[in-house]
Amino acid sequence: MHFLFIFLQLALSTFSRNPELSAGNLCGYFPQDTLVSEAPAGYQAFYISHIARHGSRYLDKRGMTCFQAIDTLTRYADNLTDDGRALMEDLKMFRDLSIGNEGALTPLGAREHRQICARMTRHYPEVFSDGRRSGVVAYSTTSPRAIASMKAFLGELNGRVPGLSVQSYETNFGKDARSREVTGREYLIKGKRKEKVNSKREELLAVGNKILEGRRGYEVFASRIFQDPSRVPVATVENLAWTSFRALKLGRVTEPATMPGMGKYFTPEELYRLWVPSCIVWLRYVHLPGYDSPLAREVGGGIKERLVKDADQAIRRGSTTAATLRFSHDTSLLPLMSALSLEGAVFECPETELMEYFQNYNVICPACNVQLVFYRSDSGPVLVKILLNEKETLIHGLAPDTGCFYDWNRVKRFWAKGRS
Repeated sequence: MHFLFIFLQLALSTFSRNPELSAGNLCGYFPQDTLVSEAPAGYQAFYISHIARHGSRYLDKRGMTCFQAIDTLTRYADNLTDDGRALMEDLKMFRDLSIGNEGALTPLGAREHRQICARMTRHYPEVFSDGRRSGVVAYSTTSPRAIASMKAFLGELNGRVPGLSVQSYETNFGKDARSREVTGREYLIKGKRKEKVNSKREELLAVGNKILEGRRGYEVFASRIFQDPSRVPVATVENLAWTSFRALKLGRVTEPATMPGMGKYFTPEELYRLWVPSCIVWLRYVHLPGYDSPLAREVGGGIKERLVKDADQAIRRGSTTAATLRFSHDTSLLPLMSALSLEGAVFECPETELMEYFQNYNVICPACNVQLVFYRSDSGPVLVKILLNEKETLIHGLAPDTGCFYDWNRVKRFWAKGRS
């Protein structure tokens, strides 16, 4: 329990400094304009494999249930404080903004992808300036926000590197080979596999409850919202806190300029209490000690196979492909990160310590991405480096050949031995 106390203090410090991070997988993408490691002598980048989640989006239809909070506040209208009335107005504004835009990409979401493209072409200009390689292939799911993300990226790419030959495909979530470029073998997650995933979700929620054991509830939130909190059942306060939290974090990625910050109505400890259950359930998408995730194996492993296949084709002498681009969802990106054994997506700790090592706001925020950048020389092996959200990262359990660069054949052999 001493460990959990220490981690709680760290989390509280994080949310005290930046309450927006409590939005987790819905907090805005942090631009990563990091330094690019110098390639080994004689090597030059020649091909990029890029897969990204769609950018920031409007509230989807499933999320509309969060507006139950408005009904609760209306029911207790005579007991609201000024903050309570302000919360109701904020939620009504967001509801009105969401109607008719359900699930669509926001202007911020399009900008996130344009900026990622701009940094890619700036950091690796040689990939797109090789006259022998002018081909770009792009895939997205049929989700309108994924398609719009792809179009935003390609529009920026076309403006920066005119003359590229671009082929783009909108794939479905079915069993056809092309759909596996962005969703892997998702169609296999059914029957016992689906039961296993659902069971793990419940187990993880129980772990989350254990982590939160003995912590305060939402007393401060209740005193901010209600003149007399004793008139409101505890269960109603908890439901209001959860639905308001969900609406606010969705609102922040929709309209960050006008929606209130995550810390306006909640203390850091309340944000932590709300964040833990919304974050920990994501771990069913990755391999854990004693848990062989069907999602990491079939979804992540399926996409990994396509990355390897397309990279091997692009590596061949005579290939004209400069980049393969994919636009998908967090439910595909996180399993892929696990299947690739990326640092930050491999966990070897007790489950009660998981929240120290997995913060979804750093990993699967809108526009999160994985990039494989390939390098070649006149004589040495093909090298690859991997970027996670544009930061150079390593493969857990496999030492690089030099710096952050790996022999591509070593990487393939390592992945072939993995669980997915």
